[in-house]
Amino acid sequence: MGRLGKILLLLSFVGYPVLLHAFILKGDEVEMWQLMFVFAPLLAAAAWVVFRMVGKIWWPVLTLLFAAALYYIATGDHGRIGLLAVNGLSNATLNLFLLWLFGRTLLRGREPLISQISRHINGELKVEVAAYTRNVTIAWCTFFALEVIVSLLLYTLAPLAAWSFFINVLNLPLLIFMFVGEKAYRTVRFPNHPKTSILKAIEVYSKDFAAPKKADSGR
Repeated sequence: MGRLGKILLLLSFVGYPVLLHAFILKGDEVEMWQLMFVFAPLLAAAAWVVFRMVGKIWWPVLTLLFAAALYYIATGDHGRIGLLAVNGLSNATLNLFLLWLFGRTLLRGREPLISQISRHINGELKVEVAAYTRNVTIAWCTFFALEVIVSLLLYTLAPLAAWSFFINVLNLPLLIFMFVGEKAYRTVRFPNHPKTSILKAIEVYSKDFAAPKKADSGR
């Protein structure tokens, strides 16, 4: 991907939640094309995941179901409800999935996710580094859990604008603050430890952990 493509991707990544927040603030004045703009990327992502999980024979049926869902939530009185539902559920689902992804590695007999990534990049970990990476995994679990809890509390107790601002506009800055804060603390705590970038960690995870595992030969 060229520099222009990366810039456009970054702008869309940052601008989409801001526009989504603006549409929510408009209330019942949201128009059909604006709802289509909001729902299309989310449904496209969901469709991509679902289509990869089922056989091609089911694709026409799934296409009709997604089209019907899009028409239902984006027309009439359902548009406003659908906008809030898709926005809130997508945010909560993502954070709960990440909480599960990190949290399951904290169970007895398993290696914490951050420890796994660090070991695959830097080799065997010292005792203090292993303890630290476990605590970082716990910190990320806490972060994802708080995202869901605060979102639920704001939706229940605060104005709708405050809830939308938190899950849309503040979501990315809070994530960046978490990354930068952890990296700064790690640099001070372990000045001689090899530096690891976020992109490198994502690359290692996607290659070594997200790839399908082969069945054991004994099975």
